[in-house]
Amino acid sequence: MDTTAPEEPRTTAIGLVTDAKEMLMAAEILNGSGVWEVERPTYYLLGHATEIILKAFLLAGGEELDQLKNLYGHDIAKSAKKVVEAKHNAISSIVDEYLPDIELLNFYYKAKELEYRVTGTKWSPQKERLIALLHAVIPLIEPVAYQAYPAR
Repeated sequence: MDTTAPEEPRTTAIGLVTDAKEMLMAAEILNGSGVWEVERPTYYLLGHATEIILKAFLLAGGEELDQLKNLYGHDIAKSAKKVVEAKHNAISSIVDEYLPDIELLNFYYKAKELEYRVTGTKWSPQKERLIALLHAVIPLIEPVAYQAYPAR
């Protein structure tokens, strides 16, 4: 008789929320520094925080981790559209409001242009809009993620 308990998932919705909060804080520190040379890392952190907070919501809503990786990958616009489709009263409407900003950021984020230098002109959303998005959705997604956390 196997008495070992099933292994807890290494990635949980609440873990993703925690990571998103940390990345948002780091982005705000860089943004507040006023140093122009940290623009790309700031956008990368905002993109990654957006990616994982949206995935936290989807994971808490019953999506499988493998499905999040395979269907959405690093496509934050695709994840955002799925969150909008969920029709969650507060969260979906906020994400929908910021969808143009997410889509603009996604163009560079998904292509890894925020991680690896690509020359040429870029059009980016305002960092303050992305920060506002994250400040609006993180407190709403956090209780949803806690509710989905496996009981111990």
